[in-house]
Amino acid sequence: MVARARSFLAGLLAGIFCLSAGGWPVIGWASGSTAETGLVRPAALAGSWYPGDPETLKAEVDALLDATEMPKDLAPDKIAALVVPHAGMVYSGATAASAFRLVKGQSYDRVVVLAPSHRVPFAGLAVPPVDAFDTPLGRIPLDKPAISLLLQSDLVKVVPGAHAHDEHSIETELPFLQRALAPGWKLVPVLVGRMGKGDYETAAALMRSLTQNHTLVVVSSDFTHFGDSYGYKPFPVDQKTPERLHDLDMGLFDRMKAFDADAMLAYKAKTGITACGFGPIMVLTHLLKGRAEPRLISYTTSGRLTGDFERSVSYLAVAYLSNGSPDGRAAFSPDELKTLLQLARDALKVAVEDGADAVDADKLVKGMSLTDKMKAAGAAFVTLRRDDGNLRGCIGDLVPMRPLYASVVDNAAKAALKDPRFNPVRPEELPGMDLEISLLTPPVVIPSYADYDVARHGIILIANGHHAVYLPEVAPSMGWNRAHTLTRLALKAGLPGDAWQQPDAKFAVFYSVTYDGPFDGEGVDVAGRP
Repeated sequence: MVARARSFLAGLLAGIFCLSAGGWPVIGWASGSTAETGLVRPAALAGSWYPGDPETLKAEVDALLDATEMPKDLAPDKIAALVVPHAGMVYSGATAASAFRLVKGQSYDRVVVLAPSHRVPFAGLAVPPVDAFDTPLGRIPLDKPAISLLLQSDLVKVVPGAHAHDEHSIETELPFLQRALAPGWKLVPVLVGRMGKGDYETAAALMRSLTQNHTLVVVSSDFTHFGDSYGYKPFPVDQKTPERLHDLDMGLFDRMKAFDADAMLAYKAKTGITACGFGPIMVLTHLLKGRAEPRLISYTTSGRLTGDFERSVSYLAVAYLSNGSPDGRAAFSPDELKTLLQLARDALKVAVEDGADAVDADKLVKGMSLTDKMKAAGAAFVTLRRDDGNLRGCIGDLVPMRPLYASVVDNAAKAALKDPRFNPVRPEELPGMDLEISLLTPPVVIPSYADYDVARHGIILIANGHHAVYLPEVAPSMGWNRAHTLTRLALKAGLPGDAWQQPDAKFAVFYSVTYDGPFDGEGVDVAGRP
């Protein structure tokens, strides 16, 4: 795992490695700090795309929110995500308000806004190098620990100019959020650039780490941009244009409802539909598949509003209603566990015998039958122990950055040859070597240490520019309670023992499921944590 100096998880060596604590591995971090820039993105569109005067803006947003009715069969606390348009308020404001009305008065810890980049081309996801966004209604702080977690993935970066003043896709949503939601939330603004098919799933796995614990996801997207000025005119302008636009937009929405990402890609390729937020919608599709049901709240076009279909943009408001499904902690079948463990063994053998710490995962799995869960983005630790139980090497990923099988293969090789605390494993050691895999869920930022379950969670502490981590097994194995664990964690981070009680302390938690067995054996011992 490559270190990133700009995040609170900075200073990793060649990977995250484990330190021994009573026989259990804990994650070791090099110390580092994250500089606070104090930068603020200004309200660049105020006075043009929406009113610049605070009182006028407040009155217009409130009027739009109040003009829509709340569906009687829709519970606000069931809303996991919204898809809303981002044109000027005079055009798409009513449609956007019909979605934001659904969460009026609700309290959230954070709002994640996924939006397209209209001005700056880049690949992956872009977060801004600022601490807050301004609107005429006030300053919105960013959730810096959450953004730092995202920056652990090579898919996420700070792209110069991407969040600059002329990018409207996030800013236009903010006055609605400020008036609709109860105060106290923080913003995670993410622009989505060019993405490969597998990148959408990786991005969703990253977002899943942020979308628990009172988080609202907002996807900012207009749909079809129709007309010569947009370079997209698949049918002529005539009396049937409104109906054809409706059918074109609903074709994409129908595939969104089915959570069929492949069908969405095929539909875009076939029709060329110019939905600017197609990428963010793809991420949302992977993120909420099996966890929510989308409902169309309202639909219109600028052509209908102006009476001119020579140039028209479509606006949809969609609410994703949580169905109460589990939060993505994947369960693995015995066959999947055996395959993953065998992959780690094979990688260990190749690495040690060839002296190559970088093993070609795709070559290693060639001819093997891998399930979707094994190919999905995942994070794994691999721990090696001698036959006397002492640690011999441990390295892993904390956030999903690549397919799970690749994480297992790469970290098995690195645990043998690249753990900086040990000499490389020798071939003659392999017969007595025990190997253990820990499959981690994405870290989830929590509001308070009170949300840390010492019996089940791995824990990350971030305070005063320092950080430290324990895997879930550590505290239960040592018999530590929450306070003792957090005190030890603070000391491990180079902080005073009570640093976890300070107001600036931030926390993230994760789960792990551990599988182990002797290197030359056939069985798989399963010790899982839900």
